[in-house]
Amino acid sequence: MSDCKVMDPAVTPDIEPTLRLLRRELAPALVEMQRQRATATMPGVRHESVEFYIGDAQFAREQQLFFREMPLVACLSSELPERGSFRTFADTGVPMLLSRGKDGQVRAFLNICPHRGSRLVRTASGKASRFTCRFHGWTFDSTGKAVGIPEESYFCGDIDAQKHLVSCPAEERHGLVFVKTSPGSKIDLDAHLGALNRDLAVIGLETAQIVHADTLQVPANWKYGLDTFFETYHLNSLHRETFRGLFSPVNVFDRFGPHHRYTFAPLNLAKWTEIPENDWDVDTIPLQYFLFPNTIISVGSTSRTGSTVNLHQILPSSIGHFASRLSYCVLGGIRSPEHKAEIDAAYETSRRALINEDYSVVGESYSGFAALPAGTRMPIGRQEIGVQNFHRNVARLLDQ
Repeated sequence: MSDCKVMDPAVTPDIEPTLRLLRRELAPALVEMQRQRATATMPGVRHESVEFYIGDAQFAREQQLFFREMPLVACLSSELPERGSFRTFADTGVPMLLSRGKDGQVRAFLNICPHRGSRLVRTASGKASRFTCRFHGWTFDSTGKAVGIPEESYFCGDIDAQKHLVSCPAEERHGLVFVKTSPGSKIDLDAHLGALNRDLAVIGLETAQIVHADTLQVPANWKYGLDTFFETYHLNSLHRETFRGLFSPVNVFDRFGPHHRYTFAPLNLAKWTEIPENDWDVDTIPLQYFLFPNTIISVGSTSRTGSTVNLHQILPSSIGHFASRLSYCVLGGIRSPEHKAEIDAAYETSRRALINEDYSVVGESYSGFAALPAGTRMPIGRQEIGVQNFHRNVARLLDQ
């Protein structure tokens, strides 16, 4: 998805002022950390059992609680850009169909024909007002209602319960489409997102345009993959050829229920302690949000100017395999050829780091976990605050 139009600044939505205000609000805490020569840490070391990653019983409970009963980000709103747009979503093991109806509302259904269980839509995305099952030709509209059943008279009027696709909860908010993969359940995004609603409203994902996208297959547990996003301890070692020297080691960590926000610092943060606050270049502050259980929104995390936005979604297919879906975006569209060049370069750097560094280590390391002695525990340091916080929330939620 490398073709992206250069937008006319006169018609491009201006989302930067609100994002700048948020960064300016968060900046003093970073500067205070710099003055104290400190960074966000946990009170102590957490020793995690290797069973956290390889236990079959735990994985089954995670699949049910986190990927069936919790709201999940299915896609960006911009991936359903107009009435009639649809996408399929089966990355968590439940085949789903997302469709934007004539009324503009996004609805979610099981991508299963209620007649004989055939897969209804077999293409990843497109535009259609009706969906026809290839098995027997049953046809449904964008609200899930059956509008055509060949030889319906032979069913003797006894198929009323099957004349509608099975619906699942879906809600669009802050430029994201959330779904729950459990039919008959309810979705409560106010409760799920809590105070994080404010930040998500400020980022401006409603204007996000995907410039590059990819899906990587990784032979490891999904939590081990997420761990690599939740600490900067590995940057100067693992990423010495890609991200080393991009950021200061100073960061601030904020919790929002099971979610979190990392506020990172630009490399020149020390200079900010010597200049007036109005002169701080807050646009260069990288922000990383984690929406439990599996979505990361990074704002400026791979850019020296802070202009990139990307989504990572970690989607487990088995205890030892996950798909990593990467969507590299711009807010409000590409502003200039130079902006496009920066986005392209940042994407290539990020993708190369994921493949050759993060996921190379993750896959290689995970292959040996089962050989470790029973009872093996791995230390997670105080500075690996995001990893500790994520693990604590997984354990807490599974114990409820």
